[in-house]
Amino acid sequence: MRRGDWRNGSMYWRRQAGRVSLWVLIVLGALGGLVLYWYTTPQDAPSWVRSWLPGLPEYTGPLYRWHDDKGQLQVTDKPPKGRPYETVQYRGDANVVPPRGQ
Repeated sequence: MRRGDWRNGSMYWRRQAGRVSLWVLIVLGALGGLVLYWYTTPQDAPSWVRSWLPGLPEYTGPLYRWHDDKGQLQVTDKPPKGRPYETVQYRGDANVVPPRGQ
């Protein structure tokens, strides 16, 4: 908020210390919103942004599908030892968890 002061018969305005301009807050809010959007959806961020954003890694390595001793289907990122398994390739934006009951 500005305060008016009379000097030499004319009124002039001065800024109070510690106040931030509205446009600075708007720009900071817009930048914060953009960074938050890129952080929550890293696949939409440009490649130069993904390198410095602290987000989830773009992991698209293989998965391994196998059955445990009880016959339950397991999907892991490391192959099981001493068991037959199937290597599965998937897209980074795909759901890889099988539905219940399968």
